Amino acid sequence: MTSAAYVHYGRVTLKPVLDFTPAEWRTVYRFFRDRELAEWNDAKPIRLPEFLFRKIMKDEEKTGERAGFGVLDEHGKLIGNAELYDFRPSPPLRATVATLGVMIGFPALWGQGYGRETVEALLNWAFTVQEPPLQRVRLTTFGHNRRAQRAFAACGFQEIGRTEHLNRSDVHMEVTRSDWLGRQSSSS
Repeated sequence: MTSAAYVHYGRVTLKPVLDFTPAEWRTVYRFFRDRELAEWNDAKPIRLPEFLFRKIMKDEEKTGERAGFGVLDEHGKLIGNAELYDFRPSPPLRATVATLGVMIGFPALWGQGYGRETVEALLNWAFTVQEPPLQRVRLTTFGHNRRAQRAFAACGFQEIGRTEHLNRSDVHMEVTRSDWLGRQSSSS
């Protein structure tokens, strides 16, 4: 069953979650169980068994609560996960805003542009493929994660605020559809 369009940008292809092979499900499951990856997402590694993790992800996808993708590299290998979630207004209403999450699951690939290409592909999906298109995409990243902030800014995100916590600060960023489309037309 095909859930959504495949989207290509640079070296990456976004593959819809509902199209994953069993091997790709095992890889994504390992990403979500990895302690370092979880810490970068301000989460704890999941403890669910794989079959339950898979069921929850598929159910959220089918209800429209999440638009999830695997990130394939230029060789077709699954290297990460990308998603839009926290749609506003919530389904079944037509969402205009969503939150972006992206994870390149292999640290050896960090800093090589895969994350930036993944974000561009996901924004392309959100603003031109998704029906109706979203009008704004937002995200939050750690204040100390300057590499991510630079990558998001290169994709058109602008900082809109910060939240200070006891041990860290969070940077809130967003990009609008009109700004993103304007950047696309000026770069072509």
